[in-house]
Amino acid sequence: MSGAETSESPLRPGDLEEAAARLSEQVDRLRSQLARNEETASALRADCDLDAADTGAKAVTLRELHSRAETDAALLERTVAALDRLRGGSFGICTRCGRPQGRERALALPHAELCVVCAEERAAGPGG
Repeated sequence: MSGAETSESPLRPGDLEEAAARLSEQVDRLRSQLARNEETASALRADCDLDAADTGAKAVTLRELHSRAETDAALLERTVAALDRLRGGSFGICTRCGRPQGRERALALPHAELCVVCAEERAAGPGG
């Protein structure tokens, strides 16, 4: 693959500004959600249990909060990485094969690292 193929972006400058704004908003939203989840989990852990039902309900809620927090933290990590790629000039380029992701994909899923082909190959797993 030539250097030109990996450095060209199918995106226009206005697209990059839109993606940067969306990614920044997503970072702020995810950080707020993570903070709220932690506050809720802390309050639940501090609350006294009156009976076994309270204990069970609390455990289920804490597991759900933990699961949501893991999902949000992973998305936050991918979103921050996308902002880094945007600042570095490689936004919209597949991190696996180096080909452009395509304008529609880059704008629809600005945190996506892979082009559609590489994402499908990853989802198919080994032996495809």
